[in-house]
Amino acid sequence: MPDGISVWSFVVIAILVALSAFFSGTETAFSSLSKVKVKSMMEENNKRAAIAMSVYEDYDRAIAAILIGNNVVNIGSSAIATTICTVAFGASGAAISTIVMTIIVLIFGEVLPKALAKSNSEAIAMAVAPILYVYMKILTPLTFFFSMLIAGVNKAVSRNKGEQPSVTEDELKIILEEIEDEGVLNEHESELMQSALDFTQITVAEVLTPRVDLVAAEENDSAEKIRNFFLDEGFSRIPIYRKDMDHILGVINSKDFFRVYLNDPHDIILDDLLQKVIFVPPKKRVASLLKEMQREKIHMAIVTDQYGGTIGIVTLEDMIEEIVGEIWDENDVEETEFVAVDEHNFVVNGDMNISDMFEQFELPEDEDMDVNTVGGWVQMTLDRMPEVGDTFTYETLTVTVKEIDGQRVTKVAILWEPEELEE
Repeated sequence: MPDGISVWSFVVIAILVALSAFFSGTETAFSSLSKVKVKSMMEENNKRAAIAMSVYEDYDRAIAAILIGNNVVNIGSSAIATTICTVAFGASGAAISTIVMTIIVLIFGEVLPKALAKSNSEAIAMAVAPILYVYMKILTPLTFFFSMLIAGVNKAVSRNKGEQPSVTEDELKIILEEIEDEGVLNEHESELMQSALDFTQITVAEVLTPRVDLVAAEENDSAEKIRNFFLDEGFSRIPIYRKDMDHILGVINSKDFFRVYLNDPHDIILDDLLQKVIFVPPKKRVASLLKEMQREKIHMAIVTDQYGGTIGIVTLEDMIEEIVGEIWDENDVEETEFVAVDEHNFVVNGDMNISDMFEQFELPEDEDMDVNTVGGWVQMTLDRMPEVGDTFTYETLTVTVKEIDGQRVTKVAILWEPEELEE
């Protein structure tokens, strides 16, 4: 070994590179740390998790302390290496030192520790949190200055943006898809959570039973006629109107009706059995209506247009089905809205929600589209009353009207030609 070079110089370099690895790995571990997992560990009385969360929540000071330490050890190792190489190789020593130390620090001080910390962020964060916590305390004067500097820059940059959430709704949906792929959630659980997130965006118009499908009784109808409504239709509640369905008075419950009817049909007085309903506009959010109906302890709302005319009704069951899917009971006739004939041919019910249909074909929905059903979409696209056999194309779909009931499209046939097939 040349004179002027001590073996301890190499030992110090090795220690400094190890410290560089420590700081780099620590930085990545805390930047990749799952706050949810750490909080879960804290609930199990994990003391290291509590320290890690304390560091995580003071991230600006933590990152300042880590970067100070990382830069100091990297500069120190480079300076010692330059001294050694200058003694050994003369004027070319600085260049040799730069090349060698860049490779060593890059591999052992950056890439490897960061890759390891990325895949084991929780374990490494738990292990180093006490050391980092003490280290941050020691460097408090410096870290305070840098954290104030970072806060000032962040405030200047985000002055007009306001406080941003850590995770947006769209990001949360992507997270749900990823953890489903990883097997943390099964498909049903993932769909349930996705539906709960989408629930706040759904309007009453998207879930209502339209006026043409309403079963309602007039206030002067006989008890026998109302009894037949309940028995034939299988509904637990029926709206009662005066003169026409634009003047709905309330609803009657089958349980209340038959309690009186079975004693004496002539004792039926509808006014005594009427339960109140609320009237809502079609653009009202379902989530808001659900809270209102729960508060008022009612099960049905009447949807009206701007002129006070009845558009349809919406029930608690309609809204809950938006989260959990269709709820069938013994009186319901199960209908399949979307039937795959083969890989490219489908038969779709005209009452199917247009958003759900587009989702089946992975097509974007036109935000300007002011319809809720497939039948309404067909009518809007044709710009006239549809007839059986009418055909049009939309994106990768060829749509043909298959069945009509009066002026209402009840079934369409769809030929799906995805882009990859066309190519």
